[in-house]
Amino acid sequence: MELNLNKVPIKDKKGNVKMYWRWNYIGANNKPLAITKINKAKVKEKAQTIIKEIGFIKTSTHEVLLNEAYESFEKRLKYKIREGVIEVGHARDYGSFYANHILPYFNNVDIRNLGEQEINGFVKYLTDKLFKNELKAKTIRKIFNTLSAILQNQVDPPNRKINRNICKDANWMTMVVTSRTKPERIDFDYWNMDLMKNIIHNIPRYKVQLICKILLECALRPSEARCLTIDDLLNFDVSSNLPPIIDINKSVKSGTKKIGDPKTDNGFRQLVISNDLRDEINKYVKTLPKDQKHLFLDKTNSPIRLEAIIRGMDKSLNKLDLTLPIKRKGYFWRHYTASFWAYTSKYKNAIDLAKALGDKSIDFVQENYIALYLKSEKEVENVDYQNKHFNWK
Repeated sequence: MELNLNKVPIKDKKGNVKMYWRWNYIGANNKPLAITKINKAKVKEKAQTIIKEIGFIKTSTHEVLLNEAYESFEKRLKYKIREGVIEVGHARDYGSFYANHILPYFNNVDIRNLGEQEINGFVKYLTDKLFKNELKAKTIRKIFNTLSAILQNQVDPPNRKINRNICKDANWMTMVVTSRTKPERIDFDYWNMDLMKNIIHNIPRYKVQLICKILLECALRPSEARCLTIDDLLNFDVSSNLPPIIDINKSVKSGTKKIGDPKTDNGFRQLVISNDLRDEINKYVKTLPKDQKHLFLDKTNSPIRLEAIIRGMDKSLNKLDLTLPIKRKGYFWRHYTASFWAYTSKYKNAIDLAKALGDKSIDFVQENYIALYLKSEKEVENVDYQNKHFNWK
């Protein structure tokens, strides 16, 4: 760091004026401080010591250092997690990208000084890692987008410390190509429902078995099943003429014990279940303490952890010497059932399937489920057309 030293006149006790060297900086309490000595070398030595101990030092209250910008951004992330807008895992990713790439590259720069040259240099740093196969294209984009989000946080009110986000001035990622992952079909001849039942029945803890049965039959998100209550069990009286229904109206927020709304606005839904599952849940409910509303609690009276479900599945798979066809861990049941519903034509269009899944992306459901298992019955109807218009004799 280049030190900005100034000469200042100072009177001694006798009234004599001498010229001293001074270095001004902003302390940790954001108050102006200064090192003043008659010897210039001594000022430099003291300043370098402070910089080495503390790091990049502010020399003006108008500076917006990168670490300050990230701390402000981090507060915003915590607020979004609290409100259920983003998940804890997303915030961890941002922190990792910042700590491992953004801060080491820029050091604790004053973000007001980031121009095209600096951003282009960062893009070159990222793409070099891409070309060397050290980072994937999607990761490159996420790192750059994290920098953009940090800067945008200083553009948006109430911060408004910089007037523009240079990351949005151009398509800086134009050289970064992200390939689409091709959806994989499940072989239901092998991975049939009997095998799914066998996997579940070999899970050691019955509580985990039951929650996996609900996940499998309803294609719920684990966060939705983990916080089900007795009040969510509709028409569970055996004498009722109405079909048994599970009402999905809440979820456990990722990385927390907090219960809030479902992940999406479409997450509020009701799903019919089999009479067999209704009877098993009814039997299980009778074993719960009378004052317990939640179906699946751990020893701390919090919703059962996702890790408990994954551990139970892993133990069963190891026992059966199986490896799941799709690596989705706790989300496997949801993915399997969504695929099974499309495969067996329970839902024949993406809109209906998306509603059942509580998904907001019709395109994702269409590509990963409906189109993947689309039957060709309607195409058979076109045989007369083909024979009429394409005669090769």
